[in-house]
Amino acid sequence: MNVINIGYGSTNYYAIGFQEKYLLIDVGLPGTLGKMASQLRKYNIPWSDIHYLMVTHFHTDHCGIAQEIQSMGVELIISRTQSDFLESANETMKKFSSFKEIKVEAHNIINEHDQAVLTKKMGIPGYILHTPGHSDDSISIVIEGLGIFTGDLPYNHHMSMETNEKVDQSWSRLRNTNEHKVFPGHGQPLML
Repeated sequence: MNVINIGYGSTNYYAIGFQEKYLLIDVGLPGTLGKMASQLRKYNIPWSDIHYLMVTHFHTDHCGIAQEIQSMGVELIISRTQSDFLESANETMKKFSSFKEIKVEAHNIINEHDQAVLTKKMGIPGYILHTPGHSDDSISIVIEGLGIFTGDLPYNHHMSMETNEKVDQSWSRLRNTNEHKVFPGHGQPLML
């Protein structure tokens, strides 16, 4: 497996290559599908090789083009916890004229308490953890042997402004994994 940061602007978006296909983690603001396509071309990743998309949370810079990407045949996978926030997220993002309402198929809502969920669903060794702190719908995606994709979860040693009990508990959960490399939604990778 390999990780490619296909981000643009100030946000990281990741393409995880596995078994000759890709998982995208987070995607851009409404109206940036062209930028995403350009980044994929830059790294020689054809749309046909992208099978799955996961978002770490429902803020526009992480999910704004999720529905457009789904319309290209990519499956959006979300957690049960995130599904509780989808309706309010769609309502909030309607203010962006180019935003397309996000819809998720019931079979693509997965249980974050299943330690083999990504293996079962996508063939990737990993799982997701509910990691509130930046937002209550935030998840971190743990890919075994590769690292942890945290979205905007504040790193409690670098962003004390947002540090709170939820953040501390979320990082404690992440430290209990076997992974040491963290791929954040903004900035450079970190080591736990």
